[in-house]
Amino acid sequence: MTSASNSKTTLAVIGASSMVGSRFCQLTEKGRGFELVKADLNSNIPVDITNKKSVDSFFKKYSQNFDWVVLFSAYTDVDGAQKQRGDKNGSCWQINVDGTTNIVKNCARYNRGLIFTSTDFVFDGQEGPYSEDDPVGGDLKKVSWYGITKIEAEKIIQSGIEKFLILRITYPYRAKFAGKDDIVKRIFRLYKQGNLYPMFDDQITSPTFIDDLKETIALLISKKSLGIFHIASPRTVSFYEFAKRAIKTFGGNPADVKKGSIGDFLSRPNSTPRPIKGGLRVGKISDLGFTPTDWEKGLEAIYLQSAGKLI
Repeated sequence: MTSASNSKTTLAVIGASSMVGSRFCQLTEKGRGFELVKADLNSNIPVDITNKKSVDSFFKKYSQNFDWVVLFSAYTDVDGAQKQRGDKNGSCWQINVDGTTNIVKNCARYNRGLIFTSTDFVFDGQEGPYSEDDPVGGDLKKVSWYGITKIEAEKIIQSGIEKFLILRITYPYRAKFAGKDDIVKRIFRLYKQGNLYPMFDDQITSPTFIDDLKETIALLISKKSLGIFHIASPRTVSFYEFAKRAIKTFGGNPADVKKGSIGDFLSRPNSTPRPIKGGLRVGKISDLGFTPTDWEKGLEAIYLQSAGKLI
């Protein structure tokens, strides 16, 4: 809990070893702005959010040690989720919906705040970039199963507790992380293998520099803000332009990037729906005093953090 002696806010970070969560922990511990209780499926403080008894036990044992829960644990394999479409017994629904439900119920029981990471995939991606006031969903046939589970999770949070922050991000990327590809690492892995598929020049997004989450959370907590906030590049970009700039930044040849169409991709049988005109508007968080990192500056930042090598 926040103490009079150091005035630090304490956070329980669930999913502390995830791609986004681990970077948040690194920056938070380095900056010493918060005190953390780090938990994960397999860690010194274990918690399985899909298991009600596990979550109940975690809160019973540690809730006196934190003010907020930051929930990074999620099923994020969009294509893997699509194979489970309609299956509420599948791992995507169990983690993103049932798991969130277990956390929300305990936050309500112990009067703790919840910070939840969501996505622009909650929109059908036909009229982006989107603001926080835009209704989620739209044409659900054009929303992936992953997006649908995130829509359900957001509803559960908004109906279950009053003290919450929903932070929507899109295609998050960072520098060093060996556990999982992000959008930049995937582009470079395929590029170095000679297998980079044509990048879509008609699909628009606004990638999120993961480092921005630390500043965002610190600001919102300090201002006692609640509700939904978007954290993404203030400027949108096509995947084609983003890939060319990423490859150029790290010393590759952007001319090697071929141009493709998201329409052709989505017309294939059993393709996973993805936002075409996606991305997020960030005026709400900017008005509070923090403007998220522009995608070009974000690429430059991870280049410097990686010492010029994408790891």
